[in-house]
Amino acid sequence: MKALFISTLILILSATGHAQQPDQNIAKGFVFHDTNENGIMEKTERGIPEVVVSNGVDIVLTNENGAYNIPVSNDATIFIVKPRDWMTPVNDDNLPQFYYLHKPNGYPENFTYKGVEPTGDLPEEINFPLYPEKSSENYKMVVFGDPQPYSIEMIDFLADDIISELIGKHELKFGVTMGDIVGDNLTFFSPLNQAVAKLGIPWYNVLGNHDINYMAPTDELSDETFESVYGPATYAFVYGDVHFIVVDNVIHESVVGSRKYVGGLRPDQFEFVSNYLQMVPKNHLVVLNMHIPLVEHGESFRQSDQKKLFDLLKDFTHTLSISAHTHVHHHKFFHQDSTDWQQSKPHHHFNVGTTSGSWWNGMRNEVDIPHTMMRDGTPNGYAFISFNGTDYIIDWKVAGSPANHQMNIHLPRGIVANSTDTVLLNVNFFNGSEQSELAYRIKGISEWTPMNKVEKFDPYYVKINQRWKQFAEIDLARTWKDHFDDDIVLPGTPMPAPRPSTHLWEANIGSNLTAGRHIIEVRAKDRYGRVFTDYATLRVVKK
Repeated sequence: MKALFISTLILILSATGHAQQPDQNIAKGFVFHDTNENGIMEKTERGIPEVVVSNGVDIVLTNENGAYNIPVSNDATIFIVKPRDWMTPVNDDNLPQFYYLHKPNGYPENFTYKGVEPTGDLPEEINFPLYPEKSSENYKMVVFGDPQPYSIEMIDFLADDIISELIGKHELKFGVTMGDIVGDNLTFFSPLNQAVAKLGIPWYNVLGNHDINYMAPTDELSDETFESVYGPATYAFVYGDVHFIVVDNVIHESVVGSRKYVGGLRPDQFEFVSNYLQMVPKNHLVVLNMHIPLVEHGESFRQSDQKKLFDLLKDFTHTLSISAHTHVHHHKFFHQDSTDWQQSKPHHHFNVGTTSGSWWNGMRNEVDIPHTMMRDGTPNGYAFISFNGTDYIIDWKVAGSPANHQMNIHLPRGIVANSTDTVLLNVNFFNGSEQSELAYRIKGISEWTPMNKVEKFDPYYVKINQRWKQFAEIDLARTWKDHFDDDIVLPGTPMPAPRPSTHLWEANIGSNLTAGRHIIEVRAKDRYGRVFTDYATLRVVKK
């Protein structure tokens, strides 16, 4: 990190140059090497210099003795940015402990879900322990989108469908949940954390719109319950040469009980991001983590705020942003000529698919877990991101399937030879993007033929949705109740309407084929140059 000289306990003002306000106190203390791992700074334990400390807006660096001071209000979180080569403590749920909550007045009395209890006066010192961590340029993280349980059973789905197959993956450095950790019931934070903690790795969290306290009178207070469990909703941490900046981009309408929100950042959040980026070398990788995705057009994420973020990133060579929220899997590239992005190299925004798929809906399978495919035809699962310095590779892992399950191939099971000019082959390459290339061939008959990228409904998901409409039309529940007890439970819940897929390819293979069974081979090349192959068969009968 760029060196910055700091003498003993000299306050570094933020980039805006504002000084301490009348209602602010000064928090001070040390960031130190906790050699005996008891969380207490002993006389023999040394401070760690040049560690970033923040109050959510201003940033200071610890001096040569590991000391800092920083102004705080009566509703503040003092936190450190986990530096390269060091790790913060984690609690029993493997949640990083890198912050101190200073809220003398606690949370508003009208809250349905508890926030931070009154903390009292500032301690004389607020010290942050760190432990040495062997740094590596090569590591892998795992990313969850929207677990979003609305019941304890849905947490069980997550544990059985996702957590169980990740246990023992010791190559994972840490994990992140990209918001909608729970589905409005904030008491589920604890049981969900207990499930995720079984992976045995540090776990960071992003606030989603279903994680806020709707009884908050202002956006600033809407994250009170989240803060009581996870700490600040806007913060940063560092692994290798990668700077992960987490932002709460859910702007809650400042009306008690309102569920309205819009994607964007408050001025204080922009100030923190701006101040922190001034400390980051321009050739490092900056990864913005948020819940609501950046969009090219429209106001689901305020265009003015998106432009401000792009302005802050314009001088950084390597950037990536990650979101969730939409329950579809999508790679978006912001180009200089058509968006507010200001570099010739497009900005990559990754909207990760969800662990909950379509909100844990659908028919239950043989192990009593819902089918829950996402509306764009992507099976539910999670993402791996592998880093090598400032380079990265993103993979999508389908829950309950082998790692080579990268696509679904859709075509008729059987056709009549020479009966039609149109026989559509559709391929949903789950992790595909505008930078992917797909081709097919009929083995032993045709050469490789490029496929066309289209944006349309996934054919298989359309069939799933149609089935649920048919169930409703015949009123299956009432029919069953004529023969069973009133407490009968249907074997699943309705699937939502389809959404156009951004990773679907199409080709017309025609019907000019000999009778018999043919093998359709599909080859998909991703944005990293890797090639994936899959197969389907087609039965052809004589006319």
